[in-house]
Amino acid sequence: MIIFLQGPDYYRRQQKVKELTTFYRQKHPNFDFKNFDLAENKESYPAFKDFLVQQSLFDNFKMALITGISEAEPKEIKAILKEHLSDESIVLIISEEKKPGKELDFLARKPVYYQEFKKLNAEESAFFIRKEAEKRDLALDLKAREYLISWQEQTDAGTWALINELDKIALAGFPQPISVKNLESLITFSYQEKIFDLARILAGHNPVKRKMVALEQLLIQKEPAAYAFNMLSYGAPASLLLKLADYDVSVKSGGLGYEEILLDLALASHH
Repeated sequence: MIIFLQGPDYYRRQQKVKELTTFYRQKHPNFDFKNFDLAENKESYPAFKDFLVQQSLFDNFKMALITGISEAEPKEIKAILKEHLSDESIVLIISEEKKPGKELDFLARKPVYYQEFKKLNAEESAFFIRKEAEKRDLALDLKAREYLISWQEQTDAGTWALINELDKIALAGFPQPISVKNLESLITFSYQEKIFDLARILAGHNPVKRKMVALEQLLIQKEPAAYAFNMLSYGAPASLLLKLADYDVSVKSGGLGYEEILLDLALASHH
């Protein structure tokens, strides 16, 4: 079975991945689950093929999250994916921002389970903000909700940025219902670069020069280095998660500081 999640709304795609993995973990507690970023690591591709044919020790059911398929050889990946279209013992979740090329356009049709995650319009943003605010026990008055929607439109911020701002609001301890004056003291329209995007540049397979520019922009915006570091783990490949875990140990044991870690990542040519 193949599930294809596609679109620019990264946060909602990630939430869907979590929802699916939780659902299948309840049905198959001992199932094999692995991440394969076919764009990040050349070794991921043969490892992915091996994973599909390996027999599990505890449960015949297995599941994989695949990203970077646009970087893989389209004919080869097409042949592999087509083999598992109707295989109920393997669930392949493909998560991509862009629609696939012509060779892989079958991913947007049945029997593939396809779901698109477009950018939210103003009405959808209002609903999203209300639901996410309720989860955080936040009561926003009408003007405050309108302010958040305007902020999103003017900064072109995605749902991930909205979640970050709602988390900041929750930590601020404002009296409720929260007014627009409260938000103005915390959120400004000068937010030019989204911290999440900059963090992903630092974590990704990018030239050192581009990473250094992203790091400089983070420092100019005076975003806390610890906050930027924590953002790196979202959607990161397994290889980077291991590296981040080592960094975290270093911080907690009095080794590297968060700014030194970000600089180290910026100077790294690859992960």
